[in-house]
Amino acid sequence: MLARLLLILPILLSGASGQVPTYSFAGPNDSPSIAALEHQLDGGEAAAVKRFWEAIHKNGAPLIEAVPGANGFSLVTFLWQGNDQTRNVVIFDGVAGFDAKDQMLHLDGTDVWYKTYRVRNDARFAYNLSPNDSLQSINEVKGDEAMRNRLAMLKIDPLNPHRCPTTFGAYGAESSYVELPDAPHLVWNLPVKGSRKGEVTVTAIHSEYLRDEKKIWIYTPAGFRKGGDRYPLLVVFDGDRNVLWIPKILDVLIVQGRIPPVIAVMTDESVPSERRNQLPCNPQFVDFLAKELVPWTRRNYYATTQAERTLVAGSSFGGLASVFAGLKHPEVFGNVISLSGSFWWKPDGDQEGEWLTRLVETSPKLPLRFYLEVGLMESYSIQVEANHRMKDALTAKGYPVGYSEYDGGHSFLNWSGGMVNGLQYLIRPSDSKNAGSHD
Repeated sequence: MLARLLLILPILLSGASGQVPTYSFAGPNDSPSIAALEHQLDGGEAAAVKRFWEAIHKNGAPLIEAVPGANGFSLVTFLWQGNDQTRNVVIFDGVAGFDAKDQMLHLDGTDVWYKTYRVRNDARFAYNLSPNDSLQSINEVKGDEAMRNRLAMLKIDPLNPHRCPTTFGAYGAESSYVELPDAPHLVWNLPVKGSRKGEVTVTAIHSEYLRDEKKIWIYTPAGFRKGGDRYPLLVVFDGDRNVLWIPKILDVLIVQGRIPPVIAVMTDESVPSERRNQLPCNPQFVDFLAKELVPWTRRNYYATTQAERTLVAGSSFGGLASVFAGLKHPEVFGNVISLSGSFWWKPDGDQEGEWLTRLVETSPKLPLRFYLEVGLMESYSIQVEANHRMKDALTAKGYPVGYSEYDGGHSFLNWSGGMVNGLQYLIRPSDSKNAGSHD
């Protein structure tokens, strides 16, 4: 999935036609701090670099500075403290795109490496840094093991305390992230008392459709019990990463009364080859969901039997899969959340892209509701516009569709916010008045 995705996610440094870009390169001296440091060095202040790094180590990086005359934007300057062995430093993800070739500049005669961008103030995005990077285009990497080795070069920013699970690279690895002053609040960071936290159980079920064991994570809300109304059910893909976010999100939303107590089951797609095979519009996979996983969850976890109270959700290829699951099994899934759905996809051998959008256009309307989000740091020509067209196709067919664009990248960091928005759009507290207990 990753290699194909990288082929269609070039760096976005200008918006779609008529749209003001949300970020762009800044000049090498646009950062007031870098300009001041250069001025001090030109004036012979030998201690200027030491003072600069002392301030950075105290306050953290990247540098966030105002843009003169542009209240809605900030200058974001990434930094790396190099040494005699440092040949280059690459920025990966977020404003830098996914090709791992966006290199920092070196301030001559110092150990300061830096690069500045002009970024809209509602942005939040993940990134990694790679000193002495091979500069091999990630598009040229072939095979899962080679891709893992290539992405293992990417490191967290040692000057930035903000961490999140990485979207790409070794599973369990971390990225750093930037959030500017107007970025929306992160729900998963809000505190919840221990007694009001749900529980997560890890298990596996055998699938005849997949001819394999499928690892799953099951979230049950605080006070879970088998009685009263059955619980709404949320099915989510990429459980190996989403288990780090989804339980926290559900805890907060349930405690705040923004959604009812729900059961969530998260499936494992952590093997890249399996993910590429199972998520992109695979009939066997969605049959597994509808005919094996959901019935199993109903039997064991008192989940709803009603499609209108059942949701399927995913991101990237998972967003594609969630829409396909709804279209193929509307008797099971009445609600669909797609976050940065890879709607550019087409089956091997097809000449025309956006296969699933064409399926929506040619299929009868079904009893479904949808929520879609996509990031403005994703490719306009492929990713954002493909989501526009899917939204337009669903709307033209008469479906209820919630749609939003966030100022960020192709990242679980941003998709956590999209999950909050989608859940609140599709499921209401009154949908499960008597399920579980609510202290």
